[in-house]
Amino acid sequence: MVVVACPHCDEGIELPDAAEGLFECPHCDEEFEWDNQTSQAQDAMVQPRDFWIGLLVPFLATCCGLVLSVILVGDTWDVLLWGFLSILLCPILALGIVIYGYINRRNLLWIGASVALAISAPLCLLLILAGL
Repeated sequence: MVVVACPHCDEGIELPDAAEGLFECPHCDEEFEWDNQTSQAQDAMVQPRDFWIGLLVPFLATCCGLVLSVILVGDTWDVLLWGFLSILLCPILALGIVIYGYINRRNLLWIGASVALAISAPLCLLLILAGL
């Protein structure tokens, strides 16, 4: 069984794996066409985006954390602690995305997050060693 979203109401509909043709949505009673080639074309379009999501989300979260720590905490010494925690967010978030992408078989997602982890982990290690 495959779950597809109705193009009219976006509700999930279960169809057999080899289903093709016209179907009626049980939620909105509208007809829609479904075939496996459409599904494969949509998967091919989404996959390259997964790599960039996995690569950029950890870095963007870290940048947002750094900016917010400067804005919210200000010129006190606490900004160093919050900045350090924001920088540690990058490898932690990248590792979480790697695990999520691997479990859900989204190869390009976990590959992109692996690249982010490979870049951010040594940088965090250098930051920690420089602080000691």
